[in-house]
Amino acid sequence: MKKILIFAIFCIFSYANICDEIKKNPNEFFLDSSNKDFFLKDENCFYMAKSLEPLREVSAKIRGLDIDCDGSEAINFWQNFQFVIYKALFTPEIYKTTLKDANSSDLEVNKNREYFQIWALQSFDNYEKFNLFNSLYQVAVPMLVDYYKDDLGYDEGSAIFYASRVANEYLKAAVGSVKSYQIDMLNKSLLNTKFDINLLINHLYTYKPTEIELTNALKTSILLNKDKEFIQTLINWGANLNFGHENTLFYALKNYDILKFLLKNGAMINYKNSFGKTPIFYACELNDEKLVAFLIRNGADVNAKIISNYEKIALSSSGSLPFKLCALNHTSKSLLMHAAKYSNLNIVKLLIQNGANINEVDDMGYNAADFALQNNDLEVLKYLESLGLKRHNFLGEYYE
Repeated sequence: MKKILIFAIFCIFSYANICDEIKKNPNEFFLDSSNKDFFLKDENCFYMAKSLEPLREVSAKIRGLDIDCDGSEAINFWQNFQFVIYKALFTPEIYKTTLKDANSSDLEVNKNREYFQIWALQSFDNYEKFNLFNSLYQVAVPMLVDYYKDDLGYDEGSAIFYASRVANEYLKAAVGSVKSYQIDMLNKSLLNTKFDINLLINHLYTYKPTEIELTNALKTSILLNKDKEFIQTLINWGANLNFGHENTLFYALKNYDILKFLLKNGAMINYKNSFGKTPIFYACELNDEKLVAFLIRNGADVNAKIISNYEKIALSSSGSLPFKLCALNHTSKSLLMHAAKYSNLNIVKLLIQNGANINEVDDMGYNAADFALQNNDLEVLKYLESLGLKRHNFLGEYYE
């Protein structure tokens, strides 16, 4: 621990000096590509980079390149990324020399956007990240335009050019270079906003899609807020409500009418995804008290847990998952622990009032109070402590 602390202090000190060096002679600094090795994820060097940090954070979550899983590869990637962004902000003309021609650049962006949209439809969590990225992207572009105009003195056209190129660096970082998802004809048709119930019925009779294609289309339709008639048609043709990484309830968590409709049609309230999460885990992440209460009334298990470490090892060994589990450290984490980390006091109380066990610990020995402390939620922490739960110091004792 002492070595890690000394290293962290050294890195912070070194990075502060690097920031000073950039400002002294930006051109000289960015012409030397080896300077990228001094970059960390610290966003405090320059105000514009700090303003873009939320976009970088969601890009990192989407890409899934994690130090726990990927080690030095992850460190090197984000060092390179920060170097490119700071180069674009401090020395746009040098940055410009590294760019592809306009046609190649536009082609790359279009491919990235097409893939990103397909990726978003693979799960509820993906779709949430996709929407968050797009909202932050829409904020970033005009902010960057103003920066290049007001701070660096570029004309409108040049400012727009640089702003769009920088914003698309974040898109490229998010989606990565390996694009493995495929999309069938029906799901591709659904991305067309004009694809209505009449076109759907025509497609079904003409192409007779498989059950998997119908099931994927059902999930996509829910995310795209199609109406009950549209969704019922897919069910009538054989779409499966309980199939795949996540069942249809996950996709309907932000649409009460469709959620109720799916439950009446047989969607399983405690369906587990590959991580062991049930829909109520995401309801807690959304901080939606009404949704959590609704799911509990309809039979959601308040003592559900994510997969154990043994299950994680077995799944990882199978090599059949399209995502990595190595960053999942807190295996066997209960719903209450999850709520203590991501929700609020009312939701935590609601779970306990409906039978959630406060004494559970995950495979690393953490309890709900420890997760509340991680979230710096003193309200939840004090409430759990009032019930007799003690947080750990992980040195063999409890905090008193």
